[in-house]
Amino acid sequence: MTMSGATQSNSYGWLNSSETGFGRFLVGGLLASLFPPRCLLCGSATTGVKVLCEQCAAELPSLEGMRCRRCQEALNDIRLDLCHSCGTRAWGFDLARSLGSYKGAWGDLVRALKFDGERAVARLLCARLAAYLTDEEPFGTIDVVTYVPMSRSDRRKRGFNQAHLLAQGIGRRIGIPARRLLLKVRKTPPQAALPAPERRENLRGAFRLIRSGKGRVLLVDDIYTTGSTVEECARTLKDGGYEAVYVLTVARA
Repeated sequence: MTMSGATQSNSYGWLNSSETGFGRFLVGGLLASLFPPRCLLCGSATTGVKVLCEQCAAELPSLEGMRCRRCQEALNDIRLDLCHSCGTRAWGFDLARSLGSYKGAWGDLVRALKFDGERAVARLLCARLAAYLTDEEPFGTIDVVTYVPMSRSDRRKRGFNQAHLLAQGIGRRIGIPARRLLLKVRKTPPQAALPAPERRENLRGAFRLIRSGKGRVLLVDDIYTTGSTVEECARTLKDGGYEAVYVLTVARA
């Protein structure tokens, strides 16, 4: 398998086998012996069924430098604590946090999951995201976990929604239910090809609330770029009665 973004080739698809217990142990042992697992980043052999070697796992970089206290946009003026966007407009979400930069290792892992279907990567990312929530407590109390939905056609084409996988894994690890709160009601052109103002317009009205409620929501996605997608989702959630929306992504572009 050749992975997007020139990431080390590998496949841990057999880890998602429906086999359980002793049967899965036998299947896993046989396949691991035939196809020894290797680190998705550097290609070195890994122990057990780990997707990263110990060194690469330990060296995954966090965001560095001065950052906007609200969205973590990089700042170049020590006198500021908000980026221009957060300082000049009201946002629907309350805080946004990411584990690291999309450039480099975190981006390689996201692409391995998103484009090459390496779902075993989701378990690593879920563990890292849950540990961040537990150790850093960036948002305080969270009542429900949800995710950015995909259109029906996009999900059918990919076979899964990576944000849904991450939300489910995080919810299990922190003991908070992961629920489907939003529906994407229309297919939109890819955000990556549009400038920031057009991204916001592109997504206007694209999401519908399917479960109103109260409390504080953790909204999960894989990448934070301009914030347009999570912004539209957050506004939809707040229109449905939720009091606060916190955004958590693996990587920040």
